[in-house]
Amino acid sequence: MASPAKENAPESGLAELGAGLFVGEWSRSLDERYRVSLPTEWAEAIAGGADSDSPAECTLAKERPGCVSIWRRDAWQHWLAEGLELVQGKIKSGRLARQGNEVQMLGRLLSTRHKTIPVTGRGRIAIPDSFREFLGVEPGGSLLVVGAATCIELWRPEAWGNHIGEHMPGFRELFEQLAS
Repeated sequence: MASPAKENAPESGLAELGAGLFVGEWSRSLDERYRVSLPTEWAEAIAGGADSDSPAECTLAKERPGCVSIWRRDAWQHWLAEGLELVQGKIKSGRLARQGNEVQMLGRLLSTRHKTIPVTGRGRIAIPDSFREFLGVEPGGSLLVVGAATCIELWRPEAWGNHIGEHMPGFRELFEQLAS
């Protein structure tokens, strides 16, 4: 079963990438400047929302401890704007009047969950401080770059092993559900 973070993830990434899926797994190291190199074709696709006058950028999002996802900036911004518009409408209409704690929690999580960062010409991204802490990898440490269909994920190897070990038994059922 998909995690809540993925169930509510930007869906426009698939259409905008021409239905191309990010699938695969690569081992990488975090360099001394906290940079990681993405596979070339993925770096080009994830930065594809930039025009010639704009720098190539992507959006990092905290998913779960030990995992950070990388999204096309334009797809993430579109998804976020649509969701926030709905929430703001509910606040204005009073439908969330009794959910003040939840609204504040949403605000806190939104404040720290994502950040837009540049993608260099070599397909490298630098991981910002709070994302490094969330990921739990030090310079020289290993990372896994994993395709998650609509986005790219960076995983601390131990966290990936736990995650995939928990979810792999349901692969066939999930595949059949989505493919039918």
